[in-house]
Amino acid sequence: MHYRKAIIALQLFRRMINRMNNPWVIGGVSAYILMMLVIGWLSSKNIKDATDYIVAGRRLPLGLATAALFATWFGGGTSMGAAGESYWNGFLGTIADPFGAGLCLLLAGLFYVRTMRRMKLLTIADFFAIKYGKTSELLVALITLPAFIGWVGAEMVALGLIVHSVTGLTPTAGIIISAIVVLIYTYQGGMWADTLTDFAQMIILVAGLVIMFPIVINHVGGFSAIKAQIPDEMFYFFPRNTGFSGWMFYLQAWIIVGLGSIPGQDVMQRALSSKDENTAQWASYLSGLGYMLLGIIPVTLGIVGRLVFPELANSELVLVELAMKFLPNFVVALFVGALLSAIMSSTDSAILAPASIVTRNILPHIKKMDGKGELKVARIATVVITALALATALWFQNVYDLMVSAWGFLLVGCFVPLTFGIWSKKSNTPAAVTSSIIGFVSWIILGIVSPNTPNDLIGVVISLVVFVVVMLATYKKVAPKPLVDIYGEPIDLRFRGPFHPKKFEPSLEPVDKDAVLEK
Repeated sequence: MHYRKAIIALQLFRRMINRMNNPWVIGGVSAYILMMLVIGWLSSKNIKDATDYIVAGRRLPLGLATAALFATWFGGGTSMGAAGESYWNGFLGTIADPFGAGLCLLLAGLFYVRTMRRMKLLTIADFFAIKYGKTSELLVALITLPAFIGWVGAEMVALGLIVHSVTGLTPTAGIIISAIVVLIYTYQGGMWADTLTDFAQMIILVAGLVIMFPIVINHVGGFSAIKAQIPDEMFYFFPRNTGFSGWMFYLQAWIIVGLGSIPGQDVMQRALSSKDENTAQWASYLSGLGYMLLGIIPVTLGIVGRLVFPELANSELVLVELAMKFLPNFVVALFVGALLSAIMSSTDSAILAPASIVTRNILPHIKKMDGKGELKVARIATVVITALALATALWFQNVYDLMVSAWGFLLVGCFVPLTFGIWSKKSNTPAAVTSSIIGFVSWIILGIVSPNTPNDLIGVVISLVVFVVVMLATYKKVAPKPLVDIYGEPIDLRFRGPFHPKKFEPSLEPVDKDAVLEK
């Protein structure tokens, strides 16, 4: 999914900026890049160890935590992709994103982030290590890496094209320059730099969309004129007259991101960076609601674009065409900055996620490290991940199909074990490993023999059934592991969901780290 968005954004930026070619855009983009580098340099002063680097020292207040979650998801591809889909298919074409993505953030806040924050996790693979053992940890870690490397590569292509279009440098030079810029501020400041840049990026993106929306709506005569000229089915939110199959694909559109991205490192890393679990939960709520509400803007503009450009050959260009037609130069420059910022916010997140997993869940199996050693490895991993993504961007630019498969695997292979691991005392290692393998294999087979069926939905149902059957058959023989924090201390299992009869926040101070390392 993210690959597709980045490739769409790549095409949009090139056409938009080539047609403009004015100093407003060049100056705005240059100033924005300089601002990102300054933020990275300033953020580096707050980085002391791997905890600072991976989860910003677990000190993000509500505003920054919300901005980090929102900006990571609400990217330029999201805006453009949603608008392009709604141009032809209306609201039903955009269920997976933004609505399914917003659902993911809400569900994470309701049922997941309190437990994970209480466990003091640094990565999503930490949970699988604690609950299901080293095999499960390595499996999740190794599967996550190629997905995020490919995502970073696709985002770099889009960023590089902006540099190419504005400066006239070759696309290759633009990609390399973009990779260096994102690497510098991510390498220096880690999650803290990502958070501060995400905050700035969120403001710019929201401003660009909010400014354009009323101008376009007013031009076409207001909402009454829109309703009179556009068929009602473009505004349907539920399928009609599609039968059982149509409803199954509709449900799959909700869960492919709505459930499949919950085990994603990029989502949970921001929640785990919050200063406490109340902040983590409310940041998930606010970012999810904000994502859905603001996501309606590009979706609606895509539909309205049919009135302004009824024969648009490439529907993904609808937001660009609307901006070019209605906005003055300085506002268009802001809009370009908004799209640039959206892609950068996704790129830095996608770099830090696999670097964190390499540091926490792969290399420690080879060599034990203290806090400073982990920080050094995290920064080296950031460079390596960026280099691999750069190679992907330069040599394999059309790779979005791999990303779709990767997110599908997180759904069929990780979602069920994660959910049962949090909420079922009987969940054990055989159930987790078996359900992941069988869910994945059945999903692959269905994709080959029956590609026109809702295979993501079927795969997660198979994973669920297998998990329950194996768990009930083995939990008395293979004792489930308890939920503990990363230092091996038991966690309080009360009040981990959406309801809290009293204020509860366990201590976030770790136990003796030297003793933990000896274990």
